[in-house]
Amino acid sequence: MSIVIRPSIAPDMAAICAIVNHYIATTTVNFRTEPQDVGEWLSDWEKYHERYPWLVAAIEGKVVGMAYAGPWKARAAYDWCAELTVYVSADYQRRGIANLLYTQALGSLEKQGFHTSVAVIGLPNAPSVAFHEALGFAHAGTLKNVGYKFGAWRDVGFWQKAIRTGGDPGRLLLTAEVEGRGK
Repeated sequence: MSIVIRPSIAPDMAAICAIVNHYIATTTVNFRTEPQDVGEWLSDWEKYHERYPWLVAAIEGKVVGMAYAGPWKARAAYDWCAELTVYVSADYQRRGIANLLYTQALGSLEKQGFHTSVAVIGLPNAPSVAFHEALGFAHAGTLKNVGYKFGAWRDVGFWQKAIRTGGDPGRLLLTAEVEGRGK
């Protein structure tokens, strides 16, 4: 099994939508209660993929996972912080795909000049907590009973990882600059 990690392209959004909709419909790891449509994914991809890494994992050309980053908050002081998320198809769990995606996304964020990455985890979710902590994320806090899904109140936890420390933040590079595609 050869796993290819590459930047996402617009046609990948249908596969990504299907992967994430599985988690929306069957779990509490995603707090959405209604499925998304491909147009929502395409809109977000168009808005964010030039500034943040949006990666997919493919096996024999089939998209089986994705990691993507986006803004933590909309205020300028947060520009050097990115929220990072990963999803892997239920059929391809426990094969190291999430680790490959996250490792490459974190490397891209570092090369781009980001200072911090944040992960938001619907709780309880021991596998995601262990995954993030193994990659150097530390628990930064939990909000209790902030989401209601599947008939119960749910907590959300925040984990963060310092990508760079101290110094002047400088200019953030675009993903194309890091990937050597100019810009």
